[in-house]
Amino acid sequence: MEKIFLSSASNESDSLPFKIILSGITYPDPDYSIYRKCSDVYVAEYVTEGEGTVILGGKIYRIKKGDAYILPAGTEHRYYSDKNNPWEKKWINMSGSICKLLLEAYGIEKTVCFHNSEIEKNFDEFFEFCSKGHLDNEINNFGAVIFHRIVQKLAENTEKKEKNPAEKIKKYIDGNIYDKINAKSVARASGFSVSQIGRLFKNEYGTTVYSYILEQKIKAAEKLIKNSSLSIKETASILNFTDEHYFCNIFKRKRGMTPGEFRKSSGLLLAEY
Repeated sequence: MEKIFLSSASNESDSLPFKIILSGITYPDPDYSIYRKCSDVYVAEYVTEGEGTVILGGKIYRIKKGDAYILPAGTEHRYYSDKNNPWEKKWINMSGSICKLLLEAYGIEKTVCFHNSEIEKNFDEFFEFCSKGHLDNEINNFGAVIFHRIVQKLAENTEKKEKNPAEKIKKYIDGNIYDKINAKSVARASGFSVSQIGRLFKNEYGTTVYSYILEQKIKAAEKLIKNSSLSIKETASILNFTDEHYFCNIFKRKRGMTPGEFRKSSGLLLAEY
């Protein structure tokens, strides 16, 4: 169930610098799901209750009460409510060059999810304005102001908070992928407990620290196998796998073929020694 505050029915040109397309409130529904193969709108949403999931660019984001997210136009995305704790959210769909310019100006054009965003009052202010019977051009102008305030607030909150701890964990793993790392060593380096990094990482990236480490090691292995004359044993050693057998088993589980088969499929018939 949804309450719609504005649904643009005008045939104004798409060249408008800013235009409100649709806005409203979505009430809890366990079957709620939206999919856009190539979105023609920018989507700004704030979750007031419950939780859900957003998928954009192959990344999975878990969204909960107090979080906001912005999905840019021209992207393939999907978002849906949690079955057991369906979300309630306030949202605005819009279009125009101002959307992109504002996000870029405040440096958050690549950020999707904003935790504890504190922007609900901005949505309420816009809904109240819409309910007073203003003309489309007035709503568009006020909508541009509201979106500017939302972007500004999200950027300020991002700057005030410490760098996303999950992002810090991810960057540490990415920068030490050739080392012998596991959840314990990552937790120690990040200043969190193993359970904390597990929760933080899963909430942000939708996967476990262990799975992410293995996937990044396999990606690094693929590059080494394709672009070097290293043997499979040497590749396993460089990436600090326990032994060649374990490395081959993990590689096959992840890619459906052994490292040797991968090398052959890549057209590299280098001797294994």
